[in-house]
Amino acid sequence: MCDNRQSDLDLWVADFAKKRKISKYQLVHTENTSKGDGYLGVVTFVNVLAENGELYNLVIKSAKKGKELRKQTPIQEVFLREMFIYSKVLPTFQDFQLEHAVNTPFENFAKCYTVCREIEREALILQNLKPLNYEVYDRKKPQNLDHALVVFKGYGKFHALSLALKKQKPALYEDLTRGMSDLMAQFLVQAHMEAGFSQDMLEALDMVRKDDEKSYRKLELLQLDAVEKYIYKIEKPDDGLSVILHGDCWNNNMMFTYGNSANASKSKPTDVKFLDFQLSSVGSPIYDLSYYLYAVADEKLLKYHDLLLQAYHHSLTSFLEKFHETSYNIALEDIRRHWKEFGKFGLLLAPTIIRIELSETEEVVDLAERAESGNIADAFSGAKIKNRAEFEERVKAVFKHFASLL
Repeated sequence: MCDNRQSDLDLWVADFAKKRKISKYQLVHTENTSKGDGYLGVVTFVNVLAENGELYNLVIKSAKKGKELRKQTPIQEVFLREMFIYSKVLPTFQDFQLEHAVNTPFENFAKCYTVCREIEREALILQNLKPLNYEVYDRKKPQNLDHALVVFKGYGKFHALSLALKKQKPALYEDLTRGMSDLMAQFLVQAHMEAGFSQDMLEALDMVRKDDEKSYRKLELLQLDAVEKYIYKIEKPDDGLSVILHGDCWNNNMMFTYGNSANASKSKPTDVKFLDFQLSSVGSPIYDLSYYLYAVADEKLLKYHDLLLQAYHHSLTSFLEKFHETSYNIALEDIRRHWKEFGKFGLLLAPTIIRIELSETEEVVDLAERAESGNIADAFSGAKIKNRAEFEERVKAVFKHFASLL
C-alpha cells in the first residue's frame, strides 16, 4: 500500500474511531478487493481492534484520484450520491418504517458509519458483511431462480418505501429526490461511451439475426442502436409509478447469505443485501429489475420472468399495506407494461455487463490506466474475452426474451 493511501486510510479510521468515541485502537488487518471489483473506487477491508477488545469489521470504499479519470467520469458526483443515499434516504426510510411499526422492515443494505467528502479523499466507511456470512455470488455463473426471487422481493420492499413516502409525505419525498439527476447517463455521455454501446447493440442484434429471424425483425423496429433514446431514464412516467432506484444492479453489487449452517446450500439464499448506491436515481422500478435480470440470467432463468414479476408485485403491494397504503392500486399488468416500455434499459446494458461478468481477471479493464493512456470511450465495448461462446449465448437469450414480449 502506497504512503498516500496509508495516510488516507489512517485519516478515515481515525474519523470512524472519533465518532464512535474510541480513544485507543489498532489496525489488525487490511486487504483490498481484486481487480475489477471497483472501477471508480478502491475497496479496502479493515479490522479495527479497540482497547476494550471490541473488533470492528469495516469496509472503506474510496474514490480513485487519477486526474484523467476524474476528467472523463463523474467520480466526485457518484461518491456524493452514495453518501446522500446512506446519510439521508436510507435513514428517512428507516424512520418511516419505525413510525408505522413495520415488523419486517427493509434492511437490505450495509450500515454506513461515516463518510469523508473532502475532494480526492472521498470515502465511505461501511459495515463489512462477510463476518455475517454474506458473500458475493460468482459473477461468471448465471444466477438461479432462488437468487432472483430473493432479489425481486427485496426490490419490491425497497421500491414500496418510495411509493408510500411519496403519497404520505410528498414534500419530504420531493426534497429527497429533487437533486437526484441521472448519473448513469452522465457517466456514459461524459466518458463518450455512446458509440461503443451502439456498436454492442448492433453486434447483439446480428447474433439474434443469425439465430432467430423472427425475433430479430421485432427488435429491429426498436432501433436499439440509437442508444441516446434509452440512455436517459424517464423520471416521472405518466402513471406515476416512479421510485428511488438502486441504480447499479449487476452481480457484484449485492451479497447473499445462505443461513447460519456451514453446510448451507449455496443454491438457495435466505437474504440479500444491496451494495453501491452511486448511480441511484429516480424512475420506473423496471430500470432496476431489467438491469438486474438481463445482467445475471441465462435462458433457463428467463423462462421464469413472469413468475419473478408476480413475486415482485406481491412483495411491492404487500409491503405497501404495511403503511396502510392502498391508493395506488398497482396491478400486475402495470408491471408487465412497464417492462415492455422501460426494459430496453436492461437490454442496453446487458452486452457490456455480461462481458464484464464473464471476463477473466487478466481481461478486466482498469479505467484509471485506460484514462491515463488516452480515453475510456471504448473501455468495455467490443473487448475480446475467452468466454466468448457463453457471452454470445447469454446475450442472445436476453434479446430473444425481450422480443418474445413484443
